[in-house]
This record gives sequence, C-alpha cells and structure tokens, in this order.
Amino acid sequence: MSIAYTPLTTDAPASPTSLERISFGRSASEASPEDPNGRKPNPGSDENLRKEIGLLSASSIIIGQVVGSGIYSTPASVALLCGTPLTALILWLVSGIVSLGGALASAELGTMFPQNGGMIRYLAHAYPRPRALVATIMAYSVTFFCRPAAIAANVSIFAQYFFFAAGRRDYIQDRDYLLRGIGALTMTLLMVLNMVSVRWSLRLLNGFAAIKMLTLLVVSFTGFLLLVGAVKRTPGTNWSRGFSGTKLDAQSFASAMTRLFWSWEGWSNVGYVVGEVKNVKRNLPLSLGLAMSILAVLYILANVAYFSVIPLEDIDNGTLLAAQFMNKVFGKTVGQIILPICIGLSILGVVMSELFGGGRLMYTAGKTGFVPYGAVLGEIHPRFGTPVYALAIIWALSLVFLFAPPPGKAFDLLVDLVQEGMWYFYALTAFGVILLRRRLPNYPLRRFRSSLVLSFLFAALSFLLGVLQFYPPAEIPGKPKPQVPYYLAPLLGVIFMSLCLVPWYLRMWRYVNRTGHQLLSWIEDEEQEVMQMNDT
Repeated sequence: MSIAYTPLTTDAPASPTSLERISFGRSASEASPEDPNGRKPNPGSDENLRKEIGLLSASSIIIGQVVGSGIYSTPASVALLCGTPLTALILWLVSGIVSLGGALASAELGTMFPQNGGMIRYLAHAYPRPRALVATIMAYSVTFFCRPAAIAANVSIFAQYFFFAAGRRDYIQDRDYLLRGIGALTMTLLMVLNMVSVRWSLRLLNGFAAIKMLTLLVVSFTGFLLLVGAVKRTPGTNWSRGFSGTKLDAQSFASAMTRLFWSWEGWSNVGYVVGEVKNVKRNLPLSLGLAMSILAVLYILANVAYFSVIPLEDIDNGTLLAAQFMNKVFGKTVGQIILPICIGLSILGVVMSELFGGGRLMYTAGKTGFVPYGAVLGEIHPRFGTPVYALAIIWALSLVFLFAPPPGKAFDLLVDLVQEGMWYFYALTAFGVILLRRRLPNYPLRRFRSSLVLSFLFAALSFLLGVLQFYPPAEIPGKPKPQVPYYLAPLLGVIFMSLCLVPWYLRMWRYVNRTGHQLLSWIEDEEQEVMQMNDT
C-alpha cells in the first residue's frame, strides 16, 4: 500500500550551500528496480516529517524523559548507601556533570547527522563494520524490547499515585490488572494523539514538563531558602556530621552510581526526533545543555531540601522521601494528595515522551533498512504528518509487555530489564564521538564540539555500570531484599542482545547476499555527499 508523502517544511528554500538542508537522497524503502545493482538510496533527512520542534519543545522532550519519580525517592537510597548526605550530594553533582558530558556528546553527533534515529544512526556511522553490527543490535534491542517494556512499566504504575491521593490504597495492593487496564486505556489515548497531531503532542509534552518543573521548583526553592537560612532548618546531624560515617565500599558505590545515573537517563530521547528539530545546530546543543544544567541545579537543591528537614535516621523506606518532606514542611494535604498527583502526572509525561520518541525510533529502524518492511514503517501519514504504522507497532508491543507478565516477580523483573543493555550503547555512542573526530576531522556539519574528556569519562562509567550489574548490590537498611536474583536481569539482557545476532545475520548477510540490495550503502553515501557539498 502506498501513501502520498507530505513535503518537509523548512524555514527557507534549500540551496547548494545550505548544508543543514541536504536531503541525502531517498529512503532505503523507496529504491526502484531501475537502480543499478539493486542499491538502496539513502534514508535522507526525514524529508517527509515536518520540522515543528523548537527549543522549548526539545527541552520538554528531554525533561519529560529524565524527570519521572526517581528524584522523589532515589535520594533516600543514595544517602543510605553512602552513609552521609554530604557524600551523596557530591555524587549527585559528579554524576550530573558526567551525564551532561554524555548529553553534549549526543548533541555533537546530532548536529553531524541531523536525521531521526538518534543512537541507531550514530552507531551506524561510528561502527559501520562488520555490516553495522552494533547499530543493528541496538535497533532490535531498543525498538522491540527496551522502549515498549519501559512504556509498559511506567504506564502500569502511574494510576497508583492517583488512588493513593484519593485514599484508596486497597486498589494499589489488590487491583493489579485494574491498574494495567487503566494504563492501557491511557496509553492508547496518548498514542492516538501522537498519531493525529504533532503540534498537540508537543503542547501536551510542554504541559507535562511545566508540571514537573513546577513541582521540582517548589521543593528546590524550599531547599534554597533552607540553604541561605531564610527558613529555619529542623535540628539534626545531617550536615554537621560532614563525611563522618561515609561507607563507600565497592558494593555501595556500585549501587549508588547505578541509581544516580538512572535518575539522569532520558536525554537521548531528543536524538530520536532530531530530524524534526528546527535549526538543529543551535537548538539541539542548547536544549540538551540548558535542560541538563537546570535539572542539575534543581536536583542538588532538592537534595539539600530533603536532608535539611529529614534526619538520615528518620528516613522511612516505605514512604517516598519527598512525601516525608512535604508532610513536614507543608502538611499532609500537600504530602499525601497534591504531591502524589504531581508524581502521577510526571510519570504520564515520561510515557508521552517515550511514545513520541519510540515511534520515530521504529520509523528510523525501518527507513534505514535495519528492520524488514521499511516501506510500511517509514511511511508518513499524508494528513497528520506522523509515522502512524511505526507508532502502532510500538503501542502493540507495549500492550504485550503490559499484560503478558503475571503479577509479582515476573513484572518486577520486566521493570529491571528495561535498563539492561542501554549502558553499553551509551558507552559506545560517547566513544563514537572520539572515533569520528579521528575519521571525519573536518566534517562540515559538525557545528558543535563536545568535551572529549567528558565524553570519555561518560563512556567509561557507562560501560562500568553495565558490568557492575553483575556485581552483588549493597543492602539498603529498611528495604526488603529483591525477590529475584540480582544477576538474572543483566544476564537476560545480555542473552537478548546476543539473540539479536540472528536478525542481523538474516538481514545484513543472508538477505543482502541473496538479493544484492545494499541496505547499508546510505551510511557512506551520507558522509560522502556532505563532504562533496563542502568541496563545492
């Protein structure tokens, strides 16, 4: 079935010297039989998607993915693992700076290859041999597992916070499939909105981001007032103890850093939609730098607020740290009603961001030839200007992950599996910046340069975090032990990535050798066309 394509809307007509508007040819799914040797032309710069994402919306996509429920609970676990809030505060700062390095590395790659797909496209250019193995494994791992599983994990829990605010805790404990059903209905409505309107989807993302920022600002501004002495602090020993009691052994450090970096994760989502960002060379680095820097300040101040009010010895691991804080500072109405509603909306914002980016991710995986049926996945609706088939597949896969696992251990394992494998892809992407600086030192579209030192640190720490998943985690006082072995989730993640070698062989070797279609010729063609344009 063919669909008429809508033209790309740009700020000015294309010109031979306008490198930002190079089309890079056609999609891999649009190759005609007349092409010699069956070569598939380049996937292009998403010429069928409208550029509707400005600086504000790009920042909202980042904030929408980064800020979930972690900042309201993770500080308690990190402080207990470190032994002192001051040590935890330093680790929050260090992890934020290193994560900013990873985000800026992504910004450099996004300006070099300003098309949708994010890490799929970056890894293909950084590691083209053997036959884009790394990018293929990433494409199948993320599009068919990590992203839909993450959507299912988040959409299944958001309703808990609304029931908690309504005083119906029995619904949280005894109505597992009711919560999943509410999640499925909500996800379907969000998916329909993603299908029919990019503009209204972005407006909703902006709204969710505003709620997240407002909630964080309330907590953080209270922390600032406590810091400068404008509000009297609760007597305690959190800050006066300094570093006394710090216990950063290997287990505690590994567990703390895993939680910290996972709290910063999500900035890569804007890379999946970079082909729809206006003025990429300005807005992409600026949105990543601003969003991550602002969140770093708010996260630090939130930690200051929490531990200026709640003594470390009084932390209740059965209650969100933010709820304890709100109860003490603003009263139970704010802590037990308003805050849970804000957190529930915050999680919905994550789901919206994941659907928006996930649809573009599936679209790119098909359009670039990594996944079969690219002619369908790469189609853009002529009226709505959205990848409707790609969004529908992400939605369907998310429903499978939402309802297939039984309650209890199996679903908890699914939640843990979401992050497995991503650390390795993050490491390879950041290290790819260093490789491409050597291989393409004068690439014309590299309009932004990230810090190679921070890129290397982020790559090293990301790889280390992937390996540390196999290390026994430290026990957190007051928290029950996990119901499944700690090594099961990372082991299953590695097994799943290994299984991705099967479609890689069938697609990139058997199919290519049998048909003669050069599915990956677009990688070199993109680079050569940009270099030739520069020479001209």
